[in-house]
Amino acid sequence: MVRVLFSSPMDPERRAVIAAKAAAAFEPVILEDVPASQRAGVWESADVLVCTGFGPELPTDLPSRAPRLRMVQTLLAGVDHLPFERLPRSAIVCSNAGAYNTSVAEHAMALLLAAAKDVVMRTEEIRRGIFDQGVMNKGLAGSTVLLLGMGGIGAEVARLCKAFRMHTIGLSRSRPQDPALDEAATIDDLRRFLPRADFVVLALPLTRQTAGLVDRAFLAAMKPDAVLVNIARGKIILEDDLFEHLRTHPGFRAALDVWWTYPDTKHGRPFHRPFHELPNVLMTPHVANAIPSQRRDAMEAALDNVLRFLRGETPRHVVRPEEYTRPAAKEGSR
Repeated sequence: MVRVLFSSPMDPERRAVIAAKAAAAFEPVILEDVPASQRAGVWESADVLVCTGFGPELPTDLPSRAPRLRMVQTLLAGVDHLPFERLPRSAIVCSNAGAYNTSVAEHAMALLLAAAKDVVMRTEEIRRGIFDQGVMNKGLAGSTVLLLGMGGIGAEVARLCKAFRMHTIGLSRSRPQDPALDEAATIDDLRRFLPRADFVVLALPLTRQTAGLVDRAFLAAMKPDAVLVNIARGKIILEDDLFEHLRTHPGFRAALDVWWTYPDTKHGRPFHRPFHELPNVLMTPHVANAIPSQRRDAMEAALDNVLRFLRGETPRHVVRPEEYTRPAAKEGSR
């Protein structure tokens, strides 16, 4: 029987999903349950690997250690963290895109609304004894939202925005076809749409092409009182450029759930510039997916894709490693 190896830690909820999905389809092996002395044999017999994909989870000699491996399925939607150089070239790699659509889109809307209505700022004023009813906030109905990235999360954000009667524009690598969009184009048309947007939501994967997409010129093209929401990856934005734009444009708002660096513990700040000193930035600690059902939903989605593969069907969300890895240096270059 096909053996599916689970290399990341498994809580009872994930284990219940594995037991229900395995049935007669595959033999599940949970690495943490295998004695250290027997783990070499487990890797050798694995046909499919289900993992989070972070470096320490994957052996540096994975291709030789797991010669039978035909598929690597991640539990996470993003794959920019994967050490592609460690993965067997003969194995397909699949992300778990789609598994986080609802939770992340909801969080995007929470950030968008909080920034539009200055919820945090007004709360802190009341805490200090200030009750200013003369302040203004941004309306959503009739405003324009520009969605960069129209995968599952971007599409769900567009649907939610339409419920607020916003004008929706969606950009992606190929022109998106989505009933929730009022306008659609490719990412090549970005600069044409930026000046029109009251809100910009980043829902792009972090690839070689999107890293640093949001730079000084990008921000300068936006309205001075626009709102930028990032629930994608921190490094899509150039940190220094965003900090300076926020500092010099007090009417501009940024609402961020993803960051440029991550503390090793629960204490610390996820940036290099003092964003915490700026009043026009809202911050959450990469918790857009943190709802009670998400771990179960993510495991179900990942195993549904594994089952598609094992049935001989084309799996969903196959990754192209060349979009994430750096090109090999040419001879004589560096």
